[in-house]
Order: sequence, then C-alpha cells, then structure tokens
Amino acid sequence: MNAPLSHPPKTDLKPDAGTTPVMAQYLSVKATQPEAMLFFRMGDFYELFFEDAQKAAAALGIALTKRGKHQGEDIPMAGVPVHAMDGYLARLIRQGFKVAVCEQLEDPAEAKKRGSKAVVHRDIVRVVTPGTLTEDTLLDARGANRLAAVAIRKGRAAVAVVELSAGVVDSVACDLSDLGAALAAFRPSEVLVPDRLFSDETMKGALDGSGGVVQAMPQALAEPVGAKDRVQRLYGVSALDGFGAFEEAEISALGLIAAYLETTQAGKIPALTPPRRSGESGFLAIDPATRLSLEIDRTQRGERDGSLLHAIDRTVTSGGARALAERVSRPLRDPAAINAGLDAVEWLLERRDLRRNLRESLRASADVARATSRLALGRGGPRDLAAIRSGLKTAEGLNALFAASANDPLTGPPARVTACLDRLALEGDLSHLLAELADGLMDEPPHLARDGGYVNPGHRPELDAARTLRDDSRKIIAELEAKAVADSGVAFKVRHNAVLGYFLETSAKAAEPLLRAGPDSPFIHRQTLANQVRFTTVELSELDAKISQAGHRALAIEAAFPALSSPVSPS
Repeated sequence: MNAPLSHPPKTDLKPDAGTTPVMAQYLSVKATQPEAMLFFRMGDFYELFFEDAQKAAAALGIALTKRGKHQGEDIPMAGVPVHAMDGYLARLIRQGFKVAVCEQLEDPAEAKKRGSKAVVHRDIVRVVTPGTLTEDTLLDARGANRLAAVAIRKGRAAVAVVELSAGVVDSVACDLSDLGAALAAFRPSEVLVPDRLFSDETMKGALDGSGGVVQAMPQALAEPVGAKDRVQRLYGVSALDGFGAFEEAEISALGLIAAYLETTQAGKIPALTPPRRSGESGFLAIDPATRLSLEIDRTQRGERDGSLLHAIDRTVTSGGARALAERVSRPLRDPAAINAGLDAVEWLLERRDLRRNLRESLRASADVARATSRLALGRGGPRDLAAIRSGLKTAEGLNALFAASANDPLTGPPARVTACLDRLALEGDLSHLLAELADGLMDEPPHLARDGGYVNPGHRPELDAARTLRDDSRKIIAELEAKAVADSGVAFKVRHNAVLGYFLETSAKAAEPLLRAGPDSPFIHRQTLANQVRFTTVELSELDAKISQAGHRALAIEAAFPALSSPVSPS
C-alpha cells in the first residue's frame, strides 16, 4: 500500500531563551502544521529551517546554509525566490511532500510603527498537497487533478472526490468488493483514509490500485454526525436533503473532504458544485488490473501516449479533454443515458458546417472552471477574469450559432444538446458580469493583480484621476508652479524633499513681499535658509498628499473591481 503522506519532525521545535522574535514566530507557525514543509516568507524569499531545510535542499538541489542557533546548535536554512516558487513547489509536490505557505500579511512599514523590534505579521494562507493544486503552472491542462476520500460504514463503502481546480464534487456508494474499481476510475492524486482502516485488507487492495498518495486522517473526522455538519458548513446549507439521499459512508467520505479543505485552504471556502451522486448501476465497474490491461487512459508504462484516450481525443478545449477522459474512464451502463449521448452525436454528425463552426467557437474559449476556482480561493488574478470573459463570450456566440436549429420542431437538437444550450444562456448575473468585464477589463491584462493596470481607462473616473496623478505628476506640478508665479509675481520653483514634501522656493529678496503680507497671504511660510525661502499653499499641500498616495490608491481602486472581489460560482 502507498505510504501515508507524512513527514513528522524529529527536532524539538520549541523556543528557548536565545530565540529571536522572528524565529519564535516561525516556531509558532510551524507548530500548527508539523507534518508540512513550511515555506516562511521573508522579503523576496521563502525560507525553510531545520529538517524542512535539509529535506528541501536534498529534494530540490538548492544550497543548505545556516542561520543563528537553536538550543546551542546551528539552524539549517534553505530558501527559494518568491518569483520562482511555483517551479520548486511543483517539484516538491511530485515527490509527495505537503507544503504550508506562510505569507507576510502586513507591510513591514506598518510593523515598524509598533516598535523597532516588532515582527511583521505572518500566517499560513494555504497548505499545498498533491490533491489540492489550483495553479495552471502546477496542473496538466488536459487532465483532472482529484482529491479522494474513502470510508466504510455498516458494510458499505463510499468514495468522495473533489476536483478543487474545477470545483466539481462526486460521490459514489458501492459494495466493499467494488471499492477498488470505484477509486481507480477517478485516478486521484491524493486519497484521504481514516487511520483505523489501514489494517483493512479491502482498503489495502483499493489503495494499491488507486495510484494516489495516501493521507491518513483521524477516524473521528469520519464519524457521520460531525462529518455532516462539516459538509453543510462547506456548502453553507442547513441540510443536505436538497443534494440527494446520501448513505452514511458517503457522508463520512464527504466529511473527510470538507475537513481537509478547511485545513489546507486556511479557512477560504472554495466554489464547489453540489455532489454528483453516481449509483452503482450507472457506470461500469472496472477493476484496477483490467483497467491497466485495457490501457484506457494510461498505458502499462503509465503514459498517456498510446492509450485509448490518446487515440480518440480530438477535443479543442482543456475542459473538453478532461470531460472526455472522465467519460472514457467511467463508461455508462444506463441504456437511456447511452442513447441520449448517441442521439446528440448523430445530430451533430449530420450537420458538418455547424460542427465546424462549433469547434472554431470553442477554440476561442478558456478554462472558465479553473479560473473561477482560483478566484473563489483568493488566488486568481486579472487573467482569470479574462478567461471568464472569454468563456462568457463563447457561450453567447454558441447560443446564437444554434438559434436557427433550436427553433425547428422537426430537426431541432435532441435533449442532450438542448440541456447544454440552456446552461449556456446568459441571464441575470452572468449577463451583467459579461457587460462589466467587456467594458472594464483590459484586452490583455497583467498576470498579477498587485501589478495594477488591468481596468480600462474611463471605466472608473476616480481611478483615472489617481492614475493621472501617479503618471503625470510632473506636468501637474509644472502647471501649479506656473499658477503660483502668475498669482504672486514671484519667480517660484517647485521643489521636493523627504521632510517638507513639495514646496515653493524663491530667493530671500523675492520673498520679502510675501513675508510682509502675513497670514492673509495664500502663500504659507515653511522654512527660511541662508539664500532661499520656502512656502506652500493649501492646494500644493493637498496635491502633495494625493501624489504620494496616488499609486496605492490606484491599486486599491482596481482591487475593488467587483468581478475580481466577487467571482461567480461555478454552479
């Protein structure tokens, strides 16, 4: 059976009298995730310490150094640059490690206000495991990445599966003898198992054929009452009746998923579809040995090339490729469902032009499911909004493409195609979202929201004003300087320093009339030097504050772009 994903620390990680404030913070955070490798953000690097550093250095081939002492011994240290984290993270996950990412949650300047020795607030923002990846850089675009959980209750088994990157949840109840086939059909990257089941022979066989890394979970998390509460909390409902009649084993498996997501996503609630229940009679059960022999989605060497899926895959979107893989891996048994699919294929096969136009339209789409999931988890960015805009435009175009055929009572599309078109209809919130994205989002936005520059000029007047101050401050200052010279008749020059900010400077002789004017003058005396006198005005002081804050204000206004702060659910 696959070894559990567990790396218990051997070092006694407790603060001592010589522990620095930063190291004390590290030890406190590490204690919350002792089995995970901790990426501890320090400026432009994620630092690793103690055994984590030693393991990372060996796994990644990076330098192992030391920093300070703990309990009289040198502290091993290794680090990876923030900008290159995804590459290193992918390599660690492929080797079976679990990684906790601890970020700086405030500006170092804010920490300094609390005192010179104050430590920047940091905390874990997520725990990355093989089954909870969401970043495109860590995922196969054409393959699903699933987290599964298994449970056994009253002689019945269940498999719950979530594809977090797409927000899709499945639940299957089956006989114990079919557990291995049910689990193998999903090809999970990671499998959650109650620790008491590790001695169960049926479970051992099922896990051996799953191919996923196994994560042991406390048995208490699989108890139906607590599991039900966690699933309801995950979906924000008071009862699960609306999702279907679940068996106890299914509730237990779904509860393990909910508990794991609560921990790994650091409290963020993912956007998930309601669980799709699959009856035992709905899909063909294929045991792992037969599946391997048939080379359905992987050859016996574990490669996609050469498999049945590789031979027939002509999909033009990543979501379509994943859907095809799922259907090939879990063949239907229900004649009615099979015939409904064949009717849709036959109808499209007879309409070559429509089929060609459909494929061309789909090529212009993007991976909306994964973009939505990242946005819901707070990991999305402007390009994910662009992906949603692209997907919504494609949906709009597909409805128009099928409009003529849909109105023909004799040759109109069959039920399967009609159901798909109904889901593509843009009404209410979706229509409003598309309009907002089309008007407000740049055609080619940057990858990261923190870079700014993704909201179109003219969409928000206050954003345009902030950008003008930020980008054209020299022109604005020159205009204000000219106005001050015209109003006073004095040869002013606008200067700037860190103490006074912007100010008006002139010679001592030229300043004499303004100094004699006293408090009635709009020019306020700030400083007298040997040969120069410095003034300000109310307008210049206000402009100084606005210019210094313009860049931050522009980013804050863009961050409040509604589509970025309130993504649409995938359901």
